Amino acid sequence: MAKNDKILIDGIIDDRILENIPSNERDEVFEYFVFEQLLKDYDLSNDELLFGNIDGKNDGGIDGFFTFVNGHLITDTDKFIFPKSGSILELWIITCKYHDTYRQAPLDNLVASISELFDFTLENPMLKGDYSEELLFQRENFKHAYRKTSPRLSEFKLNFCYASRGNTEDIGESIVSRGKQLEQIAKESFGNCLASFNFIGSTELIELNRKAPNFSLDLPFSDNLSSGETYILLVKLKDYYNFISDNGKLRRYLFDSNVRDFMGLNRVNEDIRNTLENNNSPDFWWLNNGITILATAASVVGKSIQIQDIQIVNGLQTSESIYRYFSVGGTDMSNRSLLVKVIVSNDSANRDEIIRATNNQTIVELASLHATDKIQRDIEEVLKLNDLYYERRTNYYKNQGIPLDKIFTPLYLASGYVSLILKHPEQATNLKSKFMRKESSYNKVFSTKTDLNVWPKITSILKQTDKFLETKRPNVNSSSEHFLKNRRQYLSFLTVSRLCGSFNFTIQELINFDLSLLTMEEFEITWELMKKSISTLSSKSKIARTVLLDICRKMNNDNSIKGFERIVSETLPDLNIINSKKYKRQGTVSVTNEFVESVEMILPKQPWKPGTHKEVANKLDCSENEIYLATNILIEAGKLYKQKDGILYDKDGKIVDFDVERVNPETFRLKE
Repeated sequence: MAKNDKILIDGIIDDRILENIPSNERDEVFEYFVFEQLLKDYDLSNDELLFGNIDGKNDGGIDGFFTFVNGHLITDTDKFIFPKSGSILELWIITCKYHDTYRQAPLDNLVASISELFDFTLENPMLKGDYSEELLFQRENFKHAYRKTSPRLSEFKLNFCYASRGNTEDIGESIVSRGKQLEQIAKESFGNCLASFNFIGSTELIELNRKAPNFSLDLPFSDNLSSGETYILLVKLKDYYNFISDNGKLRRYLFDSNVRDFMGLNRVNEDIRNTLENNNSPDFWWLNNGITILATAASVVGKSIQIQDIQIVNGLQTSESIYRYFSVGGTDMSNRSLLVKVIVSNDSANRDEIIRATNNQTIVELASLHATDKIQRDIEEVLKLNDLYYERRTNYYKNQGIPLDKIFTPLYLASGYVSLILKHPEQATNLKSKFMRKESSYNKVFSTKTDLNVWPKITSILKQTDKFLETKRPNVNSSSEHFLKNRRQYLSFLTVSRLCGSFNFTIQELINFDLSLLTMEEFEITWELMKKSISTLSSKSKIARTVLLDICRKMNNDNSIKGFERIVSETLPDLNIINSKKYKRQGTVSVTNEFVESVEMILPKQPWKPGTHKEVANKLDCSENEIYLATNILIEAGKLYKQKDGILYDKDGKIVDFDVERVNPETFRLKE
């Protein structure tokens, strides 16, 4: 992963050089980026970040020197108002090198400097080392802050960081020992300090870059119930709007862990809007499942709760509906409330489980449940560096007004990978979102070991292929996507193979492929070659692998395209098949254990409304018969109730519940 993360870091640095942040010198841009990410939670201004930058001649191996008291950067000790009690002193010593490894020389220099810089019995003129004025000024700042806070010091932290573009898993023992030596020097100099030395590489910097600033927000409430570190709140709609917005703009970073974005005015969101607009409706929280917030800390003070590291993991549709209503002048004369659940957890595994569970309670495309995976975020960022937008969260970029021709879905890219890398255009054409259900299929396509640079190239190749195919569509008013879908993988694979001179081109060869070669004329040449073997090329009909092999054989014989043996011998299990072991068969329909579990996760609470089976079948890309069979299996297992005409029955045939909107409670018959 470090190799791919280094690619992302280099892309970020390249962009910042173009924007002159803070200069056009690569080393300086990298240093500034490191300071910005490591100190993100302090919310420092540009001037404050530059204030702590002391890189230059005689810097003692230190690039960043930052002193904080109670979270505030010390820039002028004369004007700073030191707390009278409960002081927290923090010092950050940062060394940055734009290397792709970690070297011992910078730490050797740092050990020599720190040994005497931390000896406060020595005044600046008495120091043996030759240090710059900037470093000596920062030393005096730190020394003054230490003396002022020491009588009332409740916590003292010394943070050493060595940042590079390297892999923190490949650091030599001697270098690690130097880091531990610096911790020991700090502890010997200040007996009451918590000293830590951290190596920060590309992977860590990417994680920090994705992390939203540690904003702490207050949410007023009218009533609450708490158990341990879980809080159930009733919050006024207008207070919640103020919580999720800032000067009229939605705080989108609060929703980063959601697997999808606003879905537009579908049936559910339209119902929410109608409820908001109707001041005579029942209280809002009676009709709505509410919001789930994950946090790292929360504390109740009076009628308000202060929440840190906020991620709204369920309820984005409700949140955006509320935001859109109030942002255009909507009012709430009835002073209605929203149900908000706040869960405090610092365990990453628990947090991921909560995110998946809360998003499984409503119908969500299975591909979206991988939206927060690191590989998906990596692909999103590397595409964005190429002015391409990866819709890992449904509708995220669409809602921001990004042109549709720049937005690409996971399934679109996955199909390109199966065709161009796995050499199976016919499977790529038939690839469906359900392949994401099986971890082995998902990991085969979205591998963390694959060079990230291949994804922008795949996207661009498919995009240029579609541009050519638009000129060949038989009917511009119908079957557009079917025609493109059944042709793009074959045409792109064969054209790239022809231009590379081999069907067996590697990932690296594809990364180095010159996109300017993909002209309309080159696509036309391949198109004519395909027409010799496919009489229905201009229609929307599918192409079999046997036809592909026939085309490749001719290209091998007539055009000396190498690697035909790879195409002939290459076998790939059907990525769409979840499990070859059948769970149960009924007539011509069969399902698997995994499929039944997927249906159980995605089905809404009973009693179901008419059309639920069809809606779930569409989401799982399967037949309604498969859904009916899966629900029957779940009923037999006692996990679901038998349902007929809106009424639920237990195993003994007794009524346990019914749909109050459809069933007459007196006669237990469907309402007329």
